[in-house]
Amino acid sequence: MTSVAVPFPGPVPTGIDEVTAPWLTEALGAQVTKVRAERIALDTGFSAALYRVHLRGSADVPETMIVKLPADSLARGGMEMLGGYQRELYFYRHVAPGSPIATPHCYVARMSGPDFVLVLEDLRDWENADHLAGLSLPRAQLGIEQLAGLHTWSSGIDDAVLQEFPSMDSSLTRDLFLPAFAPGWQLYRERTRQPVPPAVAAFAERFAELAPTALSALSDRNMLLHGDIRADNMFFREDALKVVDFQLTVRGAGAADVAYLVSQGLPTEVRRGHDMQLMREYVGQVDGYAFDEAWRHYRFATALLLYMPVVALLTWDVAPERSRQLCLTLIDRAVAAIDDIDALEEFS
Repeated sequence: MTSVAVPFPGPVPTGIDEVTAPWLTEALGAQVTKVRAERIALDTGFSAALYRVHLRGSADVPETMIVKLPADSLARGGMEMLGGYQRELYFYRHVAPGSPIATPHCYVARMSGPDFVLVLEDLRDWENADHLAGLSLPRAQLGIEQLAGLHTWSSGIDDAVLQEFPSMDSSLTRDLFLPAFAPGWQLYRERTRQPVPPAVAAFAERFAELAPTALSALSDRNMLLHGDIRADNMFFREDALKVVDFQLTVRGAGAADVAYLVSQGLPTEVRRGHDMQLMREYVGQVDGYAFDEAWRHYRFATALLLYMPVVALLTWDVAPERSRQLCLTLIDRAVAAIDDIDALEEFS
């Protein structure tokens, strides 16, 4: 079968109905005789439409594959504005083949105008972690090992590749997400059952004013980051891990990826007391990244990346109940982490 290294010249489907047996035959370079598609990840995959396609055909055609298309909701406009679809296709075509981070095999990565298609290996035999339940410490360590490999590797790649991804400190972040924090935070305060420490509450009230300090610090490094390394994007099989979803890949300080994974991906009772240990393990795997610098970045990022679930909370009126609870849980975890590690000292 062909791979994304030699993209096929055929049309890009505008919907799953156009992912037909003839289209797949041309795209894969293998005979597909029958296709049946089912929608998956309805409660987690908001930024794209995901389908498991069941195939029949020649011996080299897998039984199933995953087809990823643009979202059929308001999230599509957001992803197009962020360039998320372009980022992910570029990652699978130009980064994933040489990067040490383990990803599903990509068979097709194509885009035409506003439409794109990814055809990926189906990880149905792997366990998809549950972001609401959170990660165990050993699974977080596996994730950190993968991130350390990506961050170290990216320091040696062609700068032209890195420049295809925006910096953490972008005008979109400053002009779009930071102003959206205040209304999202108000929703959180109205709905959370967790007390907010006074210092964190005061920080949140001044978030748009203080966050640029963290953005500037976290752009000091030019590593390639996953950018959305959460449990829902991690698939485990025994001691192996594969990572998906590179729509928010950015450049910045590697500790930001680790901070996001640990502060929001681990239940508070699992994370508490292990932040420094996990960061020491991380810097031991990344060349030229001193612990003091990485710890400073970690504390900045733990506070800054509070904005991700807070802004996501603005979808409350249209989001399913699980998504609402997930946002509240992630903010609860992040608030506790900010307080536990005295992250706000970095802003003084």
